[in-house]
Amino acid sequence: MNFQTEYEILTSLNSDQILEIAFQFNNHRIKVFFTKRENQEFFILVCANEQFSFVKNYGIYFNKNNTAFLGGHMGEYYPYAKGLTNEKDGRFTEFYDKLKQAIQSIQNPNEEFSIKHLNPTEGIQKITDAQKKSKRPKDKIYFYRIARTNMQDIHFEKIEKILGKEAAHHLRNSGLNAHFTDDIARQKTFILKETKK
Repeated sequence: MNFQTEYEILTSLNSDQILEIAFQFNNHRIKVFFTKRENQEFFILVCANEQFSFVKNYGIYFNKNNTAFLGGHMGEYYPYAKGLTNEKDGRFTEFYDKLKQAIQSIQNPNEEFSIKHLNPTEGIQKITDAQKKSKRPKDKIYFYRIARTNMQDIHFEKIEKILGKEAAHHLRNSGLNAHFTDDIARQKTFILKETKK
């Protein structure tokens, strides 16, 4: 999904803080967290309803024209994210439209979206607490490092679920492998840019 306008808004903010945006969508409490701190850029979704919650780490990618895209595939979180789908076609377009509105509300505030700028310790703690309460508290979803090792099929599948198919193919074709942690404080920036040929 094209995410250029929203990425420009997010990256124009104070890079020493963690942004938290909260809103309601289809009886779900949504929080997104973003930071562009040095060596630790992330965009995290926390979704909760009366029955369960989940935490999803999104990848942001850049195409050959340096346009930002958000990898919106829910992967293993789909069973928990069904309440975010469109009623007619089961896709997530209405949810992602609302997410874009939430980010755009940084420039045009309104009562529908709550916006906070958190210090890093407070922001990391909120994400850690949400992860502990989620349906999958031990999931290693935060990018930690790259290793120059051959990628086995099981690793490819995991990378595909977390970072997306394009990232998994790019890493495999480059002879690289990604490693993940369940500790948001150890998350590192992961940027994938297509190169012009």
